[in-house]
Amino acid sequence: MKKIMLSVLLGTLLLGITYSVYSQERRGPGGIPGGQGFTGERREGPFAEAGEIRRKMREIEIQTIQSDPELKKLQEQITSLQRQLEEKLQQKLSTNQEYQTLKKKMEDMRKEWEERRKEREGQK
Repeated sequence: MKKIMLSVLLGTLLLGITYSVYSQERRGPGGIPGGQGFTGERREGPFAEAGEIRRKMREIEIQTIQSDPELKKLQEQITSLQRQLEEKLQQKLSTNQEYQTLKKKMEDMRKEWEERRKEREGQK
């Protein structure tokens, strides 16, 4: 029972870390794709402090995982399983017309956001 709970806990933790890292890479300033939204300059008070605390916690979590061979192995296994899940899911969804339509719409939106971001950077 302890192994199951530990596995679930670590899986949830690593999934959260993976999602957070991935979403940070995909988002622009202010946390919104394309760089729109609030910037760090606008954040003040408890929200800024909470964000900074969470960032430091994340760094400690990542360092702990990297320094512990067992945790590192678990993270690698989870990452591998997530890739397998994504591949199999995309195979299954390749015949789902509604999903494919939504996916195409999301890709178009991302391209538009990227173009807007490039235009804004060119104006600066």
